[in-house]
Amino acid sequence: MSYSSADLSIVIPTSGRWATLRVTLAALRGQTEQGFETIVVADGTDQRIPDLPDARVVAQQHAGPGAARNRGVAESARPLVLFIGDDMVPSSELVARHLARHRAEPSGEVAVLGRIVWHPSVARDRLHRWLEWSSALFDYRALEAQGAGEAGWARFYSSNVSLKRELLLVAGGFDPDFVFDYEDLDFGWRLGQHGMRLAYEPAAVAGHLHSYDWAAVERRYESRAGAERLMMAKHDWFEPWFRRQIEAAARQPRASRFWALAVDRVPRRPLRVRQAVEARANRHYLQRLAPSFLAAWRAAPGSPPVRPSTRREPGSPRAGRP
Repeated sequence: MSYSSADLSIVIPTSGRWATLRVTLAALRGQTEQGFETIVVADGTDQRIPDLPDARVVAQQHAGPGAARNRGVAESARPLVLFIGDDMVPSSELVARHLARHRAEPSGEVAVLGRIVWHPSVARDRLHRWLEWSSALFDYRALEAQGAGEAGWARFYSSNVSLKRELLLVAGGFDPDFVFDYEDLDFGWRLGQHGMRLAYEPAAVAGHLHSYDWAAVERRYESRAGAERLMMAKHDWFEPWFRRQIEAAARQPRASRFWALAVDRVPRRPLRVRQAVEARANRHYLQRLAPSFLAAWRAAPGSPPVRPSTRREPGSPRAGRP
């Protein structure tokens, strides 16, 4: 099938970040291929929705971004769906690159993962550099190092990913039990069970327009604690990736802040030296996160304790890693 832009729905969940969303919508106006539809789903009926002439806007009771994406899909009948975040500013060829990959690989099981980089307006300070080189948010570093065209289901990042509607519906959409965090990993696994092949298209670039401070990182990891416990309750194969990282760091001697400073001054070659310094710097950050993460883990309701198994789901690039 030769897909055109008229076959594409772009679904964007949002909750109160209207200024950022306007930047994203403006970038969609500048796409080299036009004719797609844009559906914005406002998650929460208690917010005042501004006029957004570039999109069709629907509102739902607060249920999280996964449920909002499901609602957006239900609002359209086009055969291709592209999910982007409200803070993902697309490069001018993002839509064209997604469409070109689907034209080249029209099979129903093929989905396309685009690349995510920091938006130029986000400060490239030490914290944001750590979030990038540690793969704390997205695992593109390992993906590009492996040099494979297929990303694997565990990298189904709904901030910049497209797929055929039929596959999406067969796999059942996002599980609304995941109000925030891990809804991607859960859905990616189910898509994988239905034969999804996630092709990586690095030229489909989105700029992540989201600045973090330390409090925001702590909140994100607290959210992950609850999400990992929910994943464990739903999937016997799942091993809590962030819980393992943080527990391992907490058991080790305290890593000095010096390593977080030094890592910015160490060149990428020789690789062994760089990796050793990164490991110590990463331990420093994880040890800082450990108290709030572990408190959130203990507070998460109704989930099983951590299992000692190190088993991984066969075929996943890194099971348990979103």
